[in-house]
Amino acid sequence: MPNNKTKHKAYIKASFSAMRPYHFAKNFLLFIPFLVGHHYFNLISLKNNLVGFLAFCLLASSAYVINDLVDLEKDKQHSRKQKRPFASGELPLNVGFTLAPCLLLIAFVISFYLPLCFLLSAISYYSLTLLYSFFIKQKKWLDVALLAILYSLRVFAGMALVENGYSLWLIIFVLFLFFSLALLKRYAELYNAQLENKTSIIGRAYQLVDRGKLIFLGQTSTYLAILTFIFYIYSKKVLFLYKSPLLLWLICPCLFVWLKRLWHFAQQGKIYDDPVVFTVTDKFSWAIVILIAVISLFAAWITV
Repeated sequence: MPNNKTKHKAYIKASFSAMRPYHFAKNFLLFIPFLVGHHYFNLISLKNNLVGFLAFCLLASSAYVINDLVDLEKDKQHSRKQKRPFASGELPLNVGFTLAPCLLLIAFVISFYLPLCFLLSAISYYSLTLLYSFFIKQKKWLDVALLAILYSLRVFAGMALVENGYSLWLIIFVLFLFFSLALLKRYAELYNAQLENKTSIIGRAYQLVDRGKLIFLGQTSTYLAILTFIFYIYSKKVLFLYKSPLLLWLICPCLFVWLKRLWHFAQQGKIYDDPVVFTVTDKFSWAIVILIAVISLFAAWITV
């Protein structure tokens, strides 16, 4: 029988797993305004972004714990999610009831040291996340729209952490981009449900017959995201930030290839859940990110 020390270590490990650290990568979206605005050497902006990143990681983890507690019975019926700490019984429910508010409290204490607009964004993000967990996740199409908004709120929060960081075109671009990825996530879940001889996703309103609509809306959102980026290229902000803004056109085929590839993989059953998590572990996606970064630097520093 395991002693108390071993038991406590197992609880700590399971608690960290329940926080879903592999999803922390999503919060790097906060750094987009920092990078796009060329604040690389501004130490105050860098510090604010690092603290903001930590705050959003804690907020997201708190929401994930609550989500797992809400979805406990449904997760037990899911082939993959049944392995999560609460669904598997690895972690007692009372730990979750303590962990979630503690993470939330620490996140908001940290946020009070950042600009007010960031704090409001953090409150909005957490409130909408709870709304999603309790009410919206079972509403077809509304759930993916809210997921896109949650991703966009991360970028908006990042805008509050840098000087003159606000950009309407960037927000619209991120909305379309992540609406496409949210639809792709639902498509991937349906594909996996089909492999398990199921006609729908457990706890969601989508059925196999919705796959065609998901592909159409996802592809359309992809094209709209790229079109929005083109409008962004001609915005006043870009003309101020880049010496050769027309070079940014080279980013458009990179975005197109990357997004089309993700949808192609989803239709082949190669993406099992969250496309953002898949992207973080995908070498080709990293190559695209590096190429986009190089193009951006050339556009910023070189006059053509």
